[in-house]
Amino acid sequence: MCKHDVAQALCQILDDCIQLHGAKGYSTDLPFAEWYRHTRAARIADGPDEVHTMVIARDFMKRRLNLLV
Repeated sequence: MCKHDVAQALCQILDDCIQLHGAKGYSTDLPFAEWYRHTRAARIADGPDEVHTMVIARDFMKRRLNLLV
């Protein structure tokens, strides 16, 4: 679950930082754009979010996973 949720949250936070700083947020003046590129590449290399979601759902349905919600 952490692979999926943390990666999504980090991408969203970095996207918000870039948006907040406008064009400068996407320039090389600030590190946000570089961090975003690395984070997005890591999400792609790690596998599709849909697969992670499917595995979480499958384990939950087989009662191998207890959720804290």
